[in-house]
Amino acid sequence: MPEPDPLPPREAAVLRALEQAGGRVLSRADLARAAGLVGLSPRRVDGVLVALRRRLPPGRLLTVRGRGWALRPPDGRR
Repeated sequence: MPEPDPLPPREAAVLRALEQAGGRVLSRADLARAAGLVGLSPRRVDGVLVALRRRLPPGRLLTVRGRGWALRPPDGRR
């Protein structure tokens, strides 16, 4: 089985921030700060999340409307 492609740096930084949040919801601004994307357009975080969602198993990256995003543990617990 081939190795999965490594994550680009921005995706890896956002994933790390979500993992370190331990299931807590992070806003766009929180993610930008934690992932070092502060100098970019706020919508750039959205683009990184879209790309990250494509790489993760379905349901792993949760969108909490009006609040932000959270990462569900790999075993599916909430």
